Amino acid sequence: MARRWTDRLQPTAIGLVSRAWVVAEVERQVADPLRRAHLVDALIAYTPPRRHPLRDNFIFWVGSLGAATIAGALGAPPWTGFVVGLAVFTWLARILAVRALRWRLGQLLESEG
Repeated sequence: MARRWTDRLQPTAIGLVSRAWVVAEVERQVADPLRRAHLVDALIAYTPPRRHPLRDNFIFWVGSLGAATIAGALGAPPWTGFVVGLAVFTWLARILAVRALRWRLGQLLESEG
């Protein structure tokens, strides 16, 4: 399965990981092309369960507003702290999304054989 340039722009159901990353990860672990296509489709549609969305939302807002407050206390514009907080939480969310997709790929590979 060839990766195209447009695959880099197409997100998975998680949103923070591109289709190109999924294709590359499946190609790295699976040799059979027919099996690859099935696994890529399954991973693109996968959404991990969200067990505590209200808690996660609270943690994000407290962290981002706290970063804005700290930036303001240090003499920088508060929005810079908010942007830094947003970037950190986006980076953490991408790491967790990649882990979830790798875990799901492992589960699919184990169930197939």
